Amino acid sequence: MSPDELHTLLYNALCGTPPALRPWHFQWHATHQLHKILTATLAGFGGDVLDLGCGAKPYQSLFRQPVRSYVGADVLDAPTVDVQVTPGEPLPFANASFDVLLSTQLLEHVEDLGQMLSEMYRVLRSGGALVVTVPFLYMLHGAPHDYRRFTEHGLRSLFGTDYTISKVLPVGGIGGTLALHLLAWLFFQSNRTKIGRALRLLLLPVRIMGDFLVNCLGWLLDQCDGTGLFPHELVLVARKR
Repeated sequence: MSPDELHTLLYNALCGTPPALRPWHFQWHATHQLHKILTATLAGFGGDVLDLGCGAKPYQSLFRQPVRSYVGADVLDAPTVDVQVTPGEPLPFANASFDVLLSTQLLEHVEDLGQMLSEMYRVLRSGGALVVTVPFLYMLHGAPHDYRRFTEHGLRSLFGTDYTISKVLPVGGIGGTLALHLLAWLFFQSNRTKIGRALRLLLLPVRIMGDFLVNCLGWLLDQCDGTGLFPHELVLVARKR
């Protein structure tokens, strides 16, 4: 086992894997509040569900209403993906196939956004629920397929014509956003050289304690932030008209 593999194994064991990250994980602020919001939101939905950009289907267990079918679609070929889709091509589903469409952290990676939005509308039934999460103040990721960021007003403009928007919720505040970016920068900066990668394994206990402290300070600062201007993510909940 290489030092990099050992580091990944130890780090995941100690700090968790998405979405169940512990407070000493460098991306804890990206998941903990989002998971709370989705837990409360998805509990009220059921029926035929499409998880678009499903990855490992981390939110499937949050649906509390009866689910007739749960289809995970993604561009990646993975054991958790039921249907593999091709970017820019129509989704391989009939019109009005689903009662719920869940899309988490997907739309920033879609090059032809208009085509994807049309397809999402097409496969969702009339009155069906749409739950979308997108980044706002968030680092570059998934390059080179990282095309945009979203504001609340941008989401309302994109979806307001075809959907009745229930809410657009901010995820995080200035503290969480600063902590998330500082710790992500330290993580990726240490990856740039062989010496850095070797040191991160040796200094893992120190790093975990430092990350925990920064995350706690970020959480405390979030409690003082009533502006709503600095979320790292947004959650939109709407119904198709």
